[in-house]
Parts: sequence; structure tokens; C-alpha cells
Amino acid sequence: MSEKRISRRAMLGGIAALGVAAGPGKALATTHTFSPVQRDFSDPYLELIRLLKEGAEIEHDLMVQYLYGAFSLKPTYAGVFGAPVPNATTLMGVIVEEMRHLAAVNRLLVELEAKPVLSRQDFPYETDVYPFPFEMAALGQNNLAKFVYCEADKTRLKHARSTVDDSYLLDKLKGTLGPSLVPNHVGSLYDAIIETILEVKKAGGVKLDYDAWYEGLGNIKADGEFGHFKFFTSLYEGTHPLLRDVSGVWDLPASDERHPCYAVPVNPTAYEGRPNVIKDPDLRSLAWLGNLNYWSQLVLLDTGYRHKSKFEPALAQAIMMGPLLSIAQYLPTKGAAVPFDPLSMGFDPGLNEAAARRFTRKMLTETRDYARSIDKLLPGNFDLKIYDQLISQV
Repeated sequence: MSEKRISRRAMLGGIAALGVAAGPGKALATTHTFSPVQRDFSDPYLELIRLLKEGAEIEHDLMVQYLYGAFSLKPTYAGVFGAPVPNATTLMGVIVEEMRHLAAVNRLLVELEAKPVLSRQDFPYETDVYPFPFEMAALGQNNLAKFVYCEADKTRLKHARSTVDDSYLLDKLKGTLGPSLVPNHVGSLYDAIIETILEVKKAGGVKLDYDAWYEGLGNIKADGEFGHFKFFTSLYEGTHPLLRDVSGVWDLPASDERHPCYAVPVNPTAYEGRPNVIKDPDLRSLAWLGNLNYWSQLVLLDTGYRHKSKFEPALAQAIMMGPLLSIAQYLPTKGAAVPFDPLSMGFDPGLNEAAARRFTRKMLTETRDYARSIDKLLPGNFDLKIYDQLISQV
């Protein structure tokens, strides 16, 4: 097994002696035994559902922040983006893995007979899980430092040395983000999940392929603490092969043609009347169409997760790699961006399967009709025909 993968035996060895959680009230531990994440419930099933919900929201948070940064990259840095083919050393390769993590957490929720979670925390209240405010911004020293810190192994980070100036990476991150960092990382959430799933097994009454999930959750943790951490560190320190030729690349002003990213707004929105709204009406219209495609994608994912189907996620991927990609790559060239705004009513408003499918068709129809209404604004590579194809299949 490669260094990146955690063996089931090694993972379980550290928690083999763990018993069922303490009883309710004051006897309940403040945090999980092997994680700084707060514990809310003594019942392990309730606690596992809660942690998986947080996990889904965190994976979603990270995914859209990475997407926003990826789409801010200029064509000169297409290799960092992941063109022509994404891999582990590209941003889109990392994003694809985040999408898989989101899918895995939701599959586990469904196996536990809980509903999927496609919502996200714009401003997380679980500061012991995710220590930084949600922020949509072009790639830069500040948000790359956040990504490095979030993905890091809390023990490994203390000993990681910078390849630039041979100083401790943790000290460098503190120099960027400030000294008062919350001592937590996304891997800590998966430590708590893995610990709690063992408690559920010991408590009994829940049918689950525990061995497979132990290994799968450990691999998700390893993806972040090895691959994602290494990749974001290379961007943060400017040692990535496509950045190292430009000295102090992240210190360059956004107006410098050598800067990797377009000057896009921070935390924009396409909702009218709100702070940070995209002011140009044409760009706001395209951003709203971007939102509609993003929401349609999530509606399809919700259906696919609920019914353990690969069909709807394939349709969602077609939206991602088609109309959403077209708009998301075009807007930054005009100084705007797809804001990936949240949808207040969520992605599962139907009472039953028939109602859910009706909602999905209406969302896709709304997206198609709006795209048709602004057809003169659409990028040249935008394919309007895809919506009729999608609607006919749901």
C-alpha cells in the first residue's frame, strides 16, 4: 500500500481500546478522544450523522472556494488549472477529489438512512472543524495559506520545512494568517468520524460495511493530508514547476501580466440588492446563469445520492464541464466571476420521488429559459442544446 493510503489495521490500532461514549450530561467528554472536534451527542449514531453533515458542508465549502480560485487563473497558467488533463499536481485534479469526497460522505449518510447534505456553511459556526471564514477570492498568498493549513496533518505540519527559506512552514503560515490560528485541520474531523463509526459498530443495530468505510474514510483523510497539502504548499511557496520562474509571484500586483490570476471580486453575489452585488447588469445576468447551472447540478447530485444512482451525477458532470465551465472561464476575463451563491430553499424540497423529479425538471427548464433570454451575452462556446437533452432524461 502506498504512503498516501492508510491501512485499516494501522488506523484501527490507535482506537481499538475505545469504548462506547460517556453517558449524557456532564459525563460527556468535551471533545472526541482522538480529535479536538467538539462532541455534541452521547449516542454514537446521532453524533456520526452530525459529523457527516459537517463533513459534507466542509467538503462543499472547500470545493467551491477551490473552483473560484481555479477559474481566476489566466490562460498562461492553464497547467496549474489542470488543462488539458487534470491530475494530482493541478487544481482541477484536487477539485475532482473533493467532489469524490463529497459524494462519499453523502453515500455514507444515505447508507445510515439519513438524507444527503448539499448545503454549505458560508460562515462556519463549527470553528473547531473549520477555522477560517468562507471566502471567494482569486488565488493569492492569503487563501493559499488557509488551504495549506486546513488540509495539513496537525502533527506533520509542525515538522514540515519550507523549501524556499528553510524556515518552519507553520511559522510562515502564521506570518501570513496571523499568530492566533485555531489548532485544527479538516483531517481532525475525519479522525472524529472514524472514531465514532467504531462506536456505532460496537453499539450494534446499524447494518454497514464497516471495514470498507474505515478504509474509505482513511483514504479521504490521506488525500488531504498528503496530496492536497503538498500541492497547495507548492503554490503557496511558489515552488510549483509553473510558478518557480517568476520570483515573488504572489507579491506581484494583480495588474501585472505575470500575476497568475485575473482581478476578480471578493465574495461577489448575483442576488440584487445585496452587498457586493455584481454591478454590471450584463455580467450579473451571466453570473445568475452560472448560479442556475450550479444549483441544477446540486439538485441532480442530491437525487443521485438518495437513490444510489450514477445516472444523475453523470448529468451533473455534464453541466459542470459544459455550460458552467463556459461561463466560469469567461467571466473573470471581464473582471467578474460565478459567485456560487447559496440557494435558500435547498436542493430536496419535494415530498416524494415524483415531486423531486418535477422540481429537477423545473430547475433545468428555468436555467434553459433564462439562458435563451440572454443568448446575446453567452460566450461563444456555450451550448444551449444541452438543456433539452438533460430535461428529456429526468
